[in-house]
Amino acid sequence: MDWIAWDDSLDTGHAGMDAEHRQMAGLFNLLRDAVESGQGKAACTKVLDDIIQQTQTHFDVEQRLMQQHRYPKIMQHAAEHAMLLSQAQDFRDSFNIDTAASRTALKRFPEVWLAFHILFSDKSLAAFLARRQHDPGAQ
Repeated sequence: MDWIAWDDSLDTGHAGMDAEHRQMAGLFNLLRDAVESGQGKAACTKVLDDIIQQTQTHFDVEQRLMQQHRYPKIMQHAAEHAMLLSQAQDFRDSFNIDTAASRTALKRFPEVWLAFHILFSDKSLAAFLARRQHDPGAQ
């Protein structure tokens, strides 16, 4: 069972964001595989590093889109990106595959970190971008 089971509820309607979100979900599912197959801390940390790197790249793209289209919630959205990356780095630095607390936190990590951001922030951004595409003067 995937930690991030992709379904229509996670689609934002923005093809680029959705493709990148699916890739990140795939990385989270690789992390699950590494944990469940007992690959150890080194393997899990490598996947966490990949998640952080891909997410940073994704956030950079989103932030360029927000600047280009003058997204009115850019400061709030950018602050959320910074908080998420900080949380991910803190999680990575304190991650210990051998503790029950880390394994439990790991199972909640993708839900809180990826799904909530998509559902509550990225969908709003995608809707704004769609309106701007159809009516460049729209807010």
